[in-house]
Amino acid sequence: MNLMKTLTLKNLKLNRKRTIVTIVGIILATALLSALVTLVSSFQYSMIEYQKQKGGDFHVKFSNVKMSELSEFKNNRNIESTFETMGMGFAKLDGCKNEDKPYAYVMATDEAGFERGCFKLIEGRMAKNEDEIVIPRHLKTNGRIDIKVGDEITLDVGKRYDSNTEGVIWENSAYEHEAETLTDIVTKHYKVVGIMERPGYGMEDYSAAGYTFVTYSDELAAIDNGTKSEADTTLTVYSRYTQKALRNKDAVTADIIGVDEKLFAKANNSSVEMTAEESDRFLKEMENAKYDIYMNGFLISYECVFPIDGTFKALFTVATVVALIIILTSVYCIKNSFNISITEKIRQYGMLASVGATRRQIKSSVKTEAAMLGVVGIPVGTMSGILASLILVKVVNALSAGWLNFALSFHTSLPALILAVILSIATIYFSATGSARRAAKVTPLEAIRNTKEIKIKSAKLKTPAIIGRIWGIGGVISYKNIKRNKKKYRTTVTSIVICSVTFIVISYFMSMAFSVVGMSYASVDYNIGINMSCKKDLDIEKLSELLSGIEGAEDYLVGAGYYFDVDKPEYTKEYGEYCGQLYDDSEDVSQEFLITVLNDKSYDKYASDAGIKNADTGAILVNKGTFDVYNEKSSKYVKEEMELYKYKAGDTIRCGYNVYEDAVDDDNAVEGDTESSTEDNSGYVDEETINKGVRKTVDVTIAGVTDKVPTCYNGYGNTSLLFMNQKGFESLWADGKSGNEFKPGNAIYSAYVVAENADEYQDTLEKETAENPEYSQISFYVSNMDKQMRDEKSLFTLLGVFAYGLIVVIALIGITNIINTLSTGMELRSREFATLRSIGMTDKQFAGMVRLESVFISVKALVIGVPLGILISYLLCVMMNRMGGAIIYKPPYKAIILCIVVVIMLIYAIMKLSMMKLRHNNIIETIKNENL
Repeated sequence: MNLMKTLTLKNLKLNRKRTIVTIVGIILATALLSALVTLVSSFQYSMIEYQKQKGGDFHVKFSNVKMSELSEFKNNRNIESTFETMGMGFAKLDGCKNEDKPYAYVMATDEAGFERGCFKLIEGRMAKNEDEIVIPRHLKTNGRIDIKVGDEITLDVGKRYDSNTEGVIWENSAYEHEAETLTDIVTKHYKVVGIMERPGYGMEDYSAAGYTFVTYSDELAAIDNGTKSEADTTLTVYSRYTQKALRNKDAVTADIIGVDEKLFAKANNSSVEMTAEESDRFLKEMENAKYDIYMNGFLISYECVFPIDGTFKALFTVATVVALIIILTSVYCIKNSFNISITEKIRQYGMLASVGATRRQIKSSVKTEAAMLGVVGIPVGTMSGILASLILVKVVNALSAGWLNFALSFHTSLPALILAVILSIATIYFSATGSARRAAKVTPLEAIRNTKEIKIKSAKLKTPAIIGRIWGIGGVISYKNIKRNKKKYRTTVTSIVICSVTFIVISYFMSMAFSVVGMSYASVDYNIGINMSCKKDLDIEKLSELLSGIEGAEDYLVGAGYYFDVDKPEYTKEYGEYCGQLYDDSEDVSQEFLITVLNDKSYDKYASDAGIKNADTGAILVNKGTFDVYNEKSSKYVKEEMELYKYKAGDTIRCGYNVYEDAVDDDNAVEGDTESSTEDNSGYVDEETINKGVRKTVDVTIAGVTDKVPTCYNGYGNTSLLFMNQKGFESLWADGKSGNEFKPGNAIYSAYVVAENADEYQDTLEKETAENPEYSQISFYVSNMDKQMRDEKSLFTLLGVFAYGLIVVIALIGITNIINTLSTGMELRSREFATLRSIGMTDKQFAGMVRLESVFISVKALVIGVPLGILISYLLCVMMNRMGGAIIYKPPYKAIILCIVVVIMLIYAIMKLSMMKLRHNNIIETIKNENL
């Protein structure tokens, strides 16, 4: 070890506090980078496991494969592995309440199929022989057939035959009702050994006519064990591609099914338009394809490392942005430590230069110091980041046990960790390089005198009189210190500004990401949906009493929907252009509106949540919608959120509806009449409407405009929505005012419930409505949406863990940066403070001086940081919209307020603690000490 290295190591030992602070900064920077890459890796792995559980562990499903052709898949170098299922046939289910799904579809598979198919057990076990069977949960919740584990069932299994086409109907085809029968029936006896969740879309299409029952196949098991089968049975092969094949999935799949590769790739690329000729040719080729296929798109996009697509393109973009922010803030944080170190050691470097040390040697000394600190900090930081990620995953799984639909997976990636270490080394290198260059530039004389840091110009040291009056001599000294030692204070202020801006921008970025994901995925916020039909009007208040009276109802809503048409609605410019409408008075423009009458409790809660007062005086208009708009720059459709109408509170909308002849008394109206509540009959009525019956209109007053929908109405998409309570709706026809005594018929009655236990609630509801004669004329159609709601809740939880984990990561580095900068600065100024106290500064004056510095630093940092954070977050929104997004900018108020509070409290606390510590220092020893 040469002299310079020995001297560097000795300095690190003598200046332990500064060394420890710098090492902590390096550890945190490395830990944050390691935690980031581990969180990204864990998130990707968790999403992959989630999709395997939900949709199956396969990439492409090939249907109608003959047993003799199976070897082509087994020996295909592009296919990593396969599992197979065999369709045994369909059996009619007695007592099934779902008229469109009257069958059990019996499917056979082996251990590989049970393990890698989307068969999630919720009770019992999987079948182990051909006499055992597993049934789906939605057989009970949807079909209302209650079969339990241990029951023995008999199924008459056959093929579906279409009498119209005189052909066999395939497994995922919809039910043809009278047109189909079962043929080639064979009676099978099974023992039910398990109940599973509904299989994913790739195994049971939502339009399929049968509930999937899964049994065991000895024949498939024998094939997997290497035994050849002489039978030529038709199979479904689920193939998992190799990574190389996955990157060229379109070419590989097209080759297997025997279609044109370019056409197939073009048809599967949503950003490329096909000509009419190409589309027709592609459809013909697919009709003649060797096999029918289904591609497990989500799993493919999650596992396809290159090219990155879909969800993980956004994920890796976010991770890259966050990594850059971590590096920049870490560089600044560690650079502060080196800069302060250089400032205090400048005399030492001057002495070394005076005795012959070259600039290169001085640079090398600083870089050697950085390397020594990095050798300690990087390994500890890497392990700390991995440990923090593991703890986070374990804590989330422990807290979410029982309600999260799957467990988060902890996963580390060696290439990702190596990348984190390389980035950490780069962070330390860039942090030290600037400081080393600065140390090498100083001449020996300037370094020994050390007068370059503080420049006194009398013209700039005039202190405002108000500072002396408020803070006294301590305030005056503080103000002059700030003015003459600008570099140190600029470093501190800049550090806080960077941390504030980073926190605000990342918080906004994450809230924007949630908004985009919410527009794409959020659809179900209830677990019981109920549609009701009756020949007479229903009282929604009585229905709400029924639903709320059943035990386990956490929230509910009852609505009656009526469709109206509005002539010449007042569109906004954007929505009008989207609709392709012109605004000339001569144009015949009409828009269909849905007025939904809510039960009083739900309506009042909705009005309160939307911030609308006096909502009983009219209707609440939902005035926001999200649409797929074609973007010419990107040549693809993007989601765009826009306001729909120009209406505001107090405006009136004239809604038209038809009253049929059998509901009209001749004394009141005649066929073709367009009478309205006023003499103005200018509304457009087409010939078809006139022939249907009598047209009437009512004027609906807008009580308020909002972009929110009531709980459970997320799934209504872009329907033009008006909400009213029953009293307000009835008032439109009260006492037959203005000829409006005819209410529109054909109401759509629906209810939505958030139940503690969806299955028990459904059972109780059906029992009570069946036994009560009051509801005998009402048909209830219950949809159990529990699994879908839990799936979406799980997805958002996973996104939340990742998003808020990153925000915590950024907050930690920001707080550490502020603590490091302020505490180190106060520590290095201890000689200055000791000198002031030695010439008579009292504790009160000293405290006033430090408080004023805290005020200056806080105010200046926040005045710069907050507007800059808002500006950058706005530019980020603009950039995302130019890339194909459709986001309306809303400043991140919560993040801004939190940032202001934390910065003020943090600065005050650090200054106060440092001040208390400095008071206890020995003045003489502090002044003598050269190793601060």
